Amino acid sequence: MPNNEETTSLIVELNHYLEKMVDMLVPIRTFLVFASSFVTVVFSFLLAFYFRFDFSFSAEETSFIPTVLLLVIVVKMTSFYFFRLYEGMWRYVSITDILKIFISNLIASAVLIISLYLLRARFAPGFSLNVLVIDFLICFLVMSGKRMLTRVIRESAARVAGKHEIRSIILGDTESTNSLIQALNSAPSNRDIIGILSDDIKIGHSLRGVTVLGRTSSAAKVAKKHNASEILILPPFSTPSTLKTILEDLEQREKKCDLRMVPSYADIADGKISVSNIKEVEIEDLLGRKPVKLDRTDVARFAENKTIMVTGAGGSIGSELCHQIASYSPTKLVLFELSEFNLYTISGKLARNHPDVSVVSVIGDIRDAAGLDEAMKNNGVDTIFHAAAYKHVPLMELNPKMAVRTNILGTANLADVAERRGIERVVIISTDKAVNPTSVMGASKRVAERIVLERPSNKTEFVVVRFGNVLGSSGSVIPRFREQLKDGGPLTVTSENVVRYFMSIPEAVDLLLQAAAIGSDRDIMVLEMGEQIKIYDMARKLIELSGLKPDEDIEIKIIGLRPGEKEYEEILTDEEMVDKTSAERVYVAKKRGTTPPPVVLEKLRGFRGNIAELRAIFAEFIPENKFDEAAK
Repeated sequence: MPNNEETTSLIVELNHYLEKMVDMLVPIRTFLVFASSFVTVVFSFLLAFYFRFDFSFSAEETSFIPTVLLLVIVVKMTSFYFFRLYEGMWRYVSITDILKIFISNLIASAVLIISLYLLRARFAPGFSLNVLVIDFLICFLVMSGKRMLTRVIRESAARVAGKHEIRSIILGDTESTNSLIQALNSAPSNRDIIGILSDDIKIGHSLRGVTVLGRTSSAAKVAKKHNASEILILPPFSTPSTLKTILEDLEQREKKCDLRMVPSYADIADGKISVSNIKEVEIEDLLGRKPVKLDRTDVARFAENKTIMVTGAGGSIGSELCHQIASYSPTKLVLFELSEFNLYTISGKLARNHPDVSVVSVIGDIRDAAGLDEAMKNNGVDTIFHAAAYKHVPLMELNPKMAVRTNILGTANLADVAERRGIERVVIISTDKAVNPTSVMGASKRVAERIVLERPSNKTEFVVVRFGNVLGSSGSVIPRFREQLKDGGPLTVTSENVVRYFMSIPEAVDLLLQAAAIGSDRDIMVLEMGEQIKIYDMARKLIELSGLKPDEDIEIKIIGLRPGEKEYEEILTDEEMVDKTSAERVYVAKKRGTTPPPVVLEKLRGFRGNIAELRAIFAEFIPENKFDEAAK
């Protein structure tokens, strides 16, 4: 068996050989096109001469053919060269190519007519200029016809070659639909485009041979009537509301049909569309979340000339933080991460995507105060984003000591060292599970908030940012659903009534950066996260997006709330209210009412693992807790 190095070497040699073959074939193809054009020029002229004289040649006129033909060949072949007609690929001929052929022939014929008009008395007396007019028409039609015929044959062969296993309907406007059909016809595909759904083309009319079957609002009805297996959705119809409507209508009509969409209209306009550009509609496309619009001037000013450290730099939030911070070109970016693999991964990506940014990779544990101190001291850190934490609710119920040591004592270490080193600002990443907590994880994050927010004021500023679940993060519900779907089900849901706030990872990081730029010392920043989404509904939609039927093809199994979980999350405690900020959809939580007893870290440092003991300690520090409502 060849080893990896031998395989790589073989692939490189094969690629080099193929490149040489292509380089050899290009001049051959160009020569063949040149030869074809030469034959066309000769054929067109002689045929024009034959037509002009009623399908016969007079002896007097025939004597001028060699002289005039030579002039025609020189002028036309030169014109074709300047218009680069020898370089085009016939199977991709377009209106632009036909126009170039027309103009090239028109200019060549005009030059020939003018030249012979001035010179024919000497070189071809009595030669009929009508021959050149007829020659222009024949030459243009033959050159265009050859290319169009080549394309028609190729596209027909591509359609025949495809198995047409997928019966597709295209939903879009005229321009985008036309571009997509053209792209799909240019390559072999197993798609059979059976119809179009459009609001700006009359029903029954056709576009590129494909019939308009109905309006965009009748997608599910048409799909069922014509037994379509997929709907290709083009901008501007690939909106969450439209996708949801189609899915619900398909479910009501009990029709299995995949939804796929073209990523952007720009791909169509630029001619970049291919079968690989069509992507399946995913659950994220249905949420309708609009990302927060940052005042990037403020954020850029905030990151300018700063050395910024990110703890938990290799995690879902931490890695996105690193990417976005690096885009603002800070003086230095310090990656503080416990996982060697995660640190290796994020540092490699930053090196590739942001080679001009100075990146320092530090393997460290926030439970190690000395390691934190060394990282801040050696790198002259100005600002810290604290993303390192344990976040999985059921796992923290089983491992409460780690929740305390990392989420609470680790945060306390960070705050102590940051103050000692004179760090300008520390941004603590929290969660909506810290509000009225029912779990060890949520309570540990709420205590961590209090540890930093209730410290005596000093040079170091602390800002807390709360947000909900992030889509696609490690351990989150959607990746788990996808794995279960891949295994054939069932999809496990804790309760039909469980709802959660969701946002994308980039959106969450936008909030963090905005908090760093506009937040004030000891502020809790929260994001307007829209409406909570039912997890059960997400599971059903994910099954439908896979072209399957919930409860028939894939089971949805209710397993009950896990330890520490609750059916809904909150953004604010009962004692908090919000004020607007200068940023859209970003708010500041303001506390009201009495302050609970101060957090005594010594009680938590002495914790030995008894969950009842820990809940009692948490209850003392978090009077608003709802441990009694937690799943047992």
